[in-house]
Amino acid sequence: MKKKLVCVMLAGVMVFAGGNVVSADEAKTIAIVPWDMSQAFAAQFAQVAAEGIEEKGWKAVTMDPKGDWTTEFTIIENLITQKVDGIIYTAIDADGANDAVALCKEAGIPIVGYDCLASDGVEDASVRYDDYKGGEMAAEQVMEALGGKEDAKIIIYEEEPSIASSGLRVKGFRDYLDENFPKVEIVGNRSADRTADGCYTWATDMVTTYPDADAFFCWWNECTMATYNALQDAGKTDIYVVGYDAMKEQQELMKSVGEDCKLYASPGMSAAKMANKCVEFMGQIFDGSYTRSGADDIYQMTPELLTVHNAKDFDIDK
Repeated sequence: MKKKLVCVMLAGVMVFAGGNVVSADEAKTIAIVPWDMSQAFAAQFAQVAAEGIEEKGWKAVTMDPKGDWTTEFTIIENLITQKVDGIIYTAIDADGANDAVALCKEAGIPIVGYDCLASDGVEDASVRYDDYKGGEMAAEQVMEALGGKEDAKIIIYEEEPSIASSGLRVKGFRDYLDENFPKVEIVGNRSADRTADGCYTWATDMVTTYPDADAFFCWWNECTMATYNALQDAGKTDIYVVGYDAMKEQQELMKSVGEDCKLYASPGMSAAKMANKCVEFMGQIFDGSYTRSGADDIYQMTPELLTVHNAKDFDIDK
């Protein structure tokens, strides 16, 4: 009778979660720390990652640093204190993130980085898209839109030194033009306010100062849409915009306007594919099937290209 009772009690500590039978001591809490949940990409990433985590029978919690590095560092410190089992995050400050990752390692908490990564390559796993290649793709599309105009004037939103992906995107853009169209004039500038409103003001000011500009390049979605809207409102409907992230709102705009849309192209990353890969890595770290071999061991994907020509059929998540 006692043996039967023990069996019943053991069965009682088994829980059914997300289609998998998981013992209570295996149930884990995984924190998701995206860039800013007001951004479409971050919101989609967090949603898909949470779904993947819960399918494994784990608990997902999402913490929003709202694009502020100090807040993100405090969030990670608090998650360590709370003894979560794992963290999936993007580095708002590439150098500062090295310290945050070190704290996780001291606490024995695996941390997976995505998109913007710690500069020293110290996460337990890292997932990103080839941002340099994306910058090259953007430059190629600008020149396609301009018919190869050799003396074009292109305004770019400059990289932010603390944001690794921005530097790669802008460098790829510049390098492509320097090599293939050396006479093109590149005007670099940025605003201290990276919100959509701040970017709208920035674009308005830039086109006022450079009314003969031929195109703008913006390296993330909110800036892309704000710049397009600012140019339309300023009556500068002949200036092209090439953006980044290939989000649904960009695609819907291209579809509604058609192939004459001045938002011409946007290299992009699938938030869903990136989120699923991060969750997969977390599982592999837990079961011991993956150990990062070094800073160069990064899972890297090639950006997909949304354009006015393929907008009707484009699906970044396929």
